[in-house]
Amino acid sequence: MDDDISLRGIAFSPKIPAGMTLSACTAVLLQVRAGKKVQSLRLQAALATGAVASACTGEYLDAQEWREGGNLVVIGTEDSEALDIRYPDMGFANIPSVDFEPQSMTLGIERPFLSPAVSFHFIVAENPDPEPVESSAWFAVDQPHEDLLRLIQ
Repeated sequence: MDDDISLRGIAFSPKIPAGMTLSACTAVLLQVRAGKKVQSLRLQAALATGAVASACTGEYLDAQEWREGGNLVVIGTEDSEALDIRYPDMGFANIPSVDFEPQSMTLGIERPFLSPAVSFHFIVAENPDPEPVESSAWFAVDQPHEDLLRLIQ
């Protein structure tokens, strides 16, 4: 963390439907101060695993899951449509903002911009595989960005 950019990992208790549980959940929040000249921005979540990810996207959600050795990891972030709603002048409606790879996903802005105060996130949810209640980890990564900002206020 410095005066212009901060990157934080925070234990997170997401709002999930009654009866669902998680082994662990972490929010990773990247914030850029207003007025910062940014050439490009890349936030990548990668797993050191031989497992290959499967996409599990939803409305306003880009997400992937990995299953290996009785464990499930789901990583999610806002999709281009959600980012365009929050930042309508940054062009998210015209370009995909997340790249999916077998062991990672990357949120990227590959063009220069003068930053308004911007923030982006990944949520990492972990559970046993199979889950005690199906889709618990998926619901955990599908959270409003505003809820994550409240974690640091």
